[in-house]
Amino acid sequence: MSALALLLIAKILITVPLIAIFGFASNKRLNTLTGQWGHDPLIYRLYAVALSALLVGYLAALLTVLEQQVPWGMLWVGLVSNAGAFAMIMVWSLNPKMHRAAWAFGAIAAGLVLTLVYPAQAVAPLFG
Repeated sequence: MSALALLLIAKILITVPLIAIFGFASNKRLNTLTGQWGHDPLIYRLYAVALSALLVGYLAALLTVLEQQVPWGMLWVGLVSNAGAFAMIMVWSLNPKMHRAAWAFGAIAAGLVLTLVYPAQAVAPLFG
C-alpha cells in the first residue's frame, strides 16, 4: 500500500460520514454543526451531492493508485476541493469548532501537494 492510497482511504473515510450528515441530518442540527443559519436544508443536501461526486472520484483514484499509477486529474480536483474548503472555512466561518475541523482539509491538501511534487514516491509501496 502506498502513501497516496492511505491518503485516499483517509479522505474516503472522512467523506462518507459527511455525506450522511449533510444528506440526512435535520436542518436545525446542520445549522448547529456549521454555525450557519437558514430555514431550508437544500444547500446542505446539494453539498452532500457534491461530496458524493468527489467520493466517486476518490474511489476511482484509489483503484488507479493500487495499480501504482498516478491519478493526475483527481489529484488536482482533490487539491482544489480540500485547499478551497480549508481556506473558506478559515476565512469565513465564525465557528471555532469549524476552524479546528478545517485542519483535516488542510492536511489532505498538503498531502496532495506532496504527491504532485513527488508522484513516483507517493504511489510506490511503503513496505516491500
